[in-house]
Amino acid sequence: MDDEYIKSLSQEEKIVFLKMFCRLIKADGVIDAEEISFLKSIAARYGVGNDVIVSIVKNSSSINIEEEARKITSRNKALHLLRELCLLANLDEDLHDNELDIIIDTSRAMGIEDDKVILINRFVLDSLILAKTGRVIMEEENG
Repeated sequence: MDDEYIKSLSQEEKIVFLKMFCRLIKADGVIDAEEISFLKSIAARYGVGNDVIVSIVKNSSSINIEEEARKITSRNKALHLLRELCLLANLDEDLHDNELDIIIDTSRAMGIEDDKVILINRFVLDSLILAKTGRVIMEEENG
């Protein structure tokens, strides 16, 4: 997905994003290999060191979703956070109720409308389907 928004994030906002991702990964009780890979890759994209990630993961159970989400005051950044959360939640092709609760709680804490969250999730799902179709067409995957 588009990484341009990352340039506009402060270090604190990057940490908030990563905290939210960690909470989402642990939400369904199953930590999928793709989810861990996503977390590592996004931390690298954000320029955040492994020590910070390890600390966040260790303390992820105590993260207050609403409190962290309210630190994101820009609507554009909030929309990007929701897009990334929807992408992460859908990577394992099973959007769990607890994951959905985190996304909804996050969006409401940032003042984003439920209808917008539905549109973002649809966009993410369509993007994942299109990417998979492309890999099948290019014979990189068997469908």
